This record gives sequence, structure tokens and C-alpha cells, in this order.
Amino acid sequence: MRHRLADSSLTARLVLGMVVLIIVTTLSAGVPAFLLTRSQLEAQARQQVAATQRSTASLYSAAQNRLDDLTQLLSERPTLRRLILDGDSVELTAYLDAFQAQGELDILQLCTDSDVIVGTNSIAVTCPETPVTGAMLLDGRPVLLSAYPIFDPTATGALGMAVTGIRLDGSFLTQMSDDTGVEQSILDDAGQALATTLPEDISGGSPAYFRETLPLRAAAGQPALTAEVALPVGELQQTERNALLILVASTGMVALLSVLLGTWYIRRQTAPLDNLTHAADLISQGDLTAPIPEPAGPREIATLSRALTGSQATMLQALDERSQARDWLNNLIQSINEGVVTFDTRGHITFMSQGAEIMTGWRSQDAIGRSINDVFALADPGDESFLDRIPPSGDKREIEILSRSGKILVVATTGARLIPPNSDTVQVALVLRDVTEEQALRNLRSFFLANISHEFRTPLSTLNASMELLMEELDDLSAAEIRELLRPSYLSLISLQTLIDNLLESSSIEAGSFAIRSRPVDLNEVITQALSIIRPQVDRRRQTIVVTEPPQLPYIEADRTRLTQALVNLLANASKYSPGGTAIDLTVTVGEDEVDILVADRGPGISHDDQARLFRRFVRLQDGESEQYGIGLGLYLVKKIAEAHGGSVSVENRPDGGAVFRLRLPAPVREKVA
Repeated sequence: MRHRLADSSLTARLVLGMVVLIIVTTLSAGVPAFLLTRSQLEAQARQQVAATQRSTASLYSAAQNRLDDLTQLLSERPTLRRLILDGDSVELTAYLDAFQAQGELDILQLCTDSDVIVGTNSIAVTCPETPVTGAMLLDGRPVLLSAYPIFDPTATGALGMAVTGIRLDGSFLTQMSDDTGVEQSILDDAGQALATTLPEDISGGSPAYFRETLPLRAAAGQPALTAEVALPVGELQQTERNALLILVASTGMVALLSVLLGTWYIRRQTAPLDNLTHAADLISQGDLTAPIPEPAGPREIATLSRALTGSQATMLQALDERSQARDWLNNLIQSINEGVVTFDTRGHITFMSQGAEIMTGWRSQDAIGRSINDVFALADPGDESFLDRIPPSGDKREIEILSRSGKILVVATTGARLIPPNSDTVQVALVLRDVTEEQALRNLRSFFLANISHEFRTPLSTLNASMELLMEELDDLSAAEIRELLRPSYLSLISLQTLIDNLLESSSIEAGSFAIRSRPVDLNEVITQALSIIRPQVDRRRQTIVVTEPPQLPYIEADRTRLTQALVNLLANASKYSPGGTAIDLTVTVGEDEVDILVADRGPGISHDDQARLFRRFVRLQDGESEQYGIGLGLYLVKKIAEAHGGSVSVENRPDGGAVFRLRLPAPVREKVA
């Protein structure tokens, strides 16, 4: 509220102050009178409720006394004693019916030895052993009850007990309400209404009634019941609301008239100041050439206008000089092809040039304020971040980063520390040059020229020799000899297919279009297909594959083609680095949260340094054996396929020699999904 008042105009403040003053003055006279009148009316209503409470107590006492007198009268009648002694139940019932009708009783019952002799009411009353008088609950309904013993002058003991009662139901309460002029209710010991003349349950309280309660005399051993009287005060409350409405309406009308007249007068006096304020707002919003009015008076406003005009001229001159210097510097930075980025001591980017935007795919407005480690994410971070790889001032270093689209870039980075004008914070400026193409050319020369020709030449030479021999000697060759010639051709085709698949997948990863299509697949079918593909290569080296797996393999969420490719690459790698005639172990373990596929070879093992870089692109280990060729894409693709499935791949050495590759996939799907 204080903030809104501070932002309001002078005219609004003056009008508001005047309105508040008028409202306070009006209410200071009207509110006390309203409160005094309401207090007196409520006091009179509560006095009436208290008087009604006393009269209601007298009526309940009179009803109980009348019931006691009737019960005692009944127990003392000779006719009743004679009928009881004669045991004539028909005449006794007729006698009691007549007495009940004459006495307007709801309950009439005769008991002896705790058994009911006869009763004329539908409610069974437990026969009391001693005289009883007061209010109690029977079958959950309130009643006034009275019980007196029936004595026989000729006998030593009582003949029985006469029990009478009146139901405290709606009819009884309606009569009480007519006698007292207020609504009547009977409440239990928890305050819940058992019977009431009110149109609704008022146990929780209703603002339309004033209430008072009085305890009823309870029968011995029975829970206490309470009578409640409720005086309707709806008309009184409506009168109070009408009076309040009149007070509010009159105050509002006075305030509205004051606003209209006060606004007209105050605006007329502050109009020159409003014009100056409007001009100042335009200047603050960027319209530095907005015209400033020159009022003739009042004198204070005229002086303010002249001062504002002078300040405007000085500011325009200073901004023009600063703009020229800034434009020259900005054009210089934006015109160079290299990217320029600055960041503060917290590692947050404070400036990014157009060259850096084109290079990384990040827009300047999106990058400024973000961590430089997020914008320049490392392609292969390991335990480092981009800040960790920034060279010292004056040095140059090539760093592999990911563009915003996920493309791998190699940037030559140089840095320098600087302090911007009007700032005490030291910042770092980086100049970035995209050398990805240069690095790619070097990679092509170092990898493709060294390996790709051999990768294609070897299977193609085998295919050429086999096809040439088949063409020349086909008529003289037997079927077994033809199959023997086709076998190396088939192996060469598999080798070429695997190489081409790996090259295509690597290209899709580099282009950012690599994706998997997961669906429930049978892990057993994946393993069977991979073994079928790799079998010719293993047989050629006289190797065997020992498969250890559970009796029942689960279905898992995976891309069947990509998962098969990853398993083939692991088995092919194990075959290459295992000596001929040895066994390759393929072990599958199924856990609650994951599935592990382990491929163990009998090769020389992998050093700790090589383990850290083994799954990078174009990395290939050498141990001097000529047939261990490759271009270093197989394990790289295994890593990417595993990560795309939400899993991982790792390697460790076996204690008895060789390496174990672990392909870990998410938890299995226990049932096939159609």
C-alpha cells in the first residue's frame, strides 16, 4: 500500500487526502450513534431472552410437578390396587387407557418385580427399582418421567411401580413456544438438538437467534438434558444492516461529491506540473528530444521547467559523444569472424559477440547471465569443465565443445583479464576461433588415411579373389568347393556391412540426428541375432563363445537394431583382441533395477590410461598383431547406444588376463507389451 501511494500522482494524493478527511469526519459522528443504538437494541433483546428463560424453567417445573402428582394419584387409587390383586389384565388395561387419556400422558406403565405388568405406550420403559422423577432419554428421545410405588395397606410390601411420562417432542415444544413466544429446543449433554421448533439445527449457533440454556432436572443415574430458548432477532439485525447501509451510503455520497469538486479544483492548480511530469516520463522512456513546456506560473514550476530544459540539452550532447564511441567499438568487435565472450568472476557471461552467436548457436540475450560452463559445454567433460580448460592469459588452447544443437566444435581459445569502465569487477575476455574443420581434416589424415583404406581393401580383395576364382573355375568346382570359396566372401561382406553401419551411425551422432525407437524386445532374440552375425568371424579364428544366462530372459525397453549392433561390436572387439582358438565369455545377469551383459575376452587387457579414452571416437589400441584392424568407431557407438537407452558401458581387466566389457541397461520389463 505504501509503495502504491508513493507511485501515485500529486493530484491523486491531494484528492485522496481530502476524501479521507471527509470520510473520517462523517464517520466520527455517525458510527458512535450507530454503535450506541445497536448496543441498546441487543441489550433489550438479551433481557427478553433471560426473562423467557425464567418463564420456561417455571413451565418445565410445572410440567414435572403435574406429572409427579398424576403418578402419585394413580399409585394411591384403590381401584388400581384391586385390579392388580385380581390379575384382570383386560380391565386393568382399560382402566389405564382411560387414566392416560384423562391425564394427557404419553407413557403409562405398571411394573412389579422389575417386570412390566401392563403398559399403554409404545415405548418400553425399564422398570425402576426406586421412585424416579425428572428428564431422561428413552430410545434416544427425551421424556419427562415419574415413577411411584403402589402400596397395599393390607400387605407388607409394594404391589409394584407406576411409571408415567410425557415426550418432550415437537408437539410439546410447540406448545412451550406458544406459551413463551420464543423457539424451544432440547439438547443432549453434547449440545446436539434432540427436538426443536427451529427450522434448522442451531446447535452450532445461528446469528439470527439469541439463545439461553437451562438444565432440566435429570432422573437419577441419567445424563443431563438441557432446554434452550432462542429469540429470533432477524428483524433486529435487518434494522441494524439498514442503518449501517444508510450510514455508508451517505458517507459515500459525500465522498463522491468531494472527489468530483476536489479533482476539478486540484487538477486546475496542478496542470502545469502534470505537463512537466509527462515530458519527464517521455525522456525517461527514451524520447530524449521530447518538448518541455514553459509555463508562466506558478514561479516554482517555471523555475523547474527551465532547469529541466538545460539538463536535457547537456544530456543529449553527452549521449551523442558516448554513442559514437560505443558504435565504433561495437562495429569493430562485430566485424571480426572470431567470437568474443566476456564473463565475470562467478563464471557468468556478460557479453557475446555476433561471431560467437554464429559459432555456438546461442543468442546473446539467451546466453548473457548464464554460466559459461552451460553455454560452452565440453564435448567430453570427464571431471573438468570449460573454465578448467581455459588457457592462461596470452596462451592458446584448442577445446572441444558442444554447440546449442549438440554439434561438436573445436575452438582455438585465447583469453585476457580486463576491468570494464566504471566497474571494480575483474572480467575475462575470450577470443574464440572455430577450427573444427581444420581438426576434422587432421583427423581424416591421421585416421582415415591410415586405416580406412585397409578396412575396405582387405575384404574387397578377398571378395575379388573369390569371385574371380568362381568365374574361372565354376564348371570344375564341386558344391563343397563353391561353399568354401563363398565363405570368405560372406565374411568380407559382413565386415564391410559392420564398417559401413558404424560409419553411418557415427555420422548421424555428429549431425545430431541420432535417436532410438524403444519398444519391448526379447533380449534372447537380440543375443541370438548378434551371435548369428558374429559367428563367421569367430569361426574363422577358431574361437568359441560361451554363453551364460538365466533360464528365462526378460523383455526390455530398447531399440532392437541398435542394441544388436552394440552387442555385435562388443563381440567383434573381443574376437579381434583374443588369440585364435580361445573362448569368449558372454554372461547375462538380470537384477531388480538393471540388466548386465558382460563380454570377456582372453586378450592382453587394457591399461588404466587407455580405459579412460577407449570409448572415444577414432581411438584404437595397438599391440602389434596385424589382423587387429579398425578405425576406432565400434566402442564409441556402443557407448552412445547405451547412453541413449539410459544405460552405460564400462571396462575392467580380468584377474586371469583379458578385459571385461559391461553393458548395463535399465530394469527389465517382466511381461511382453502388445
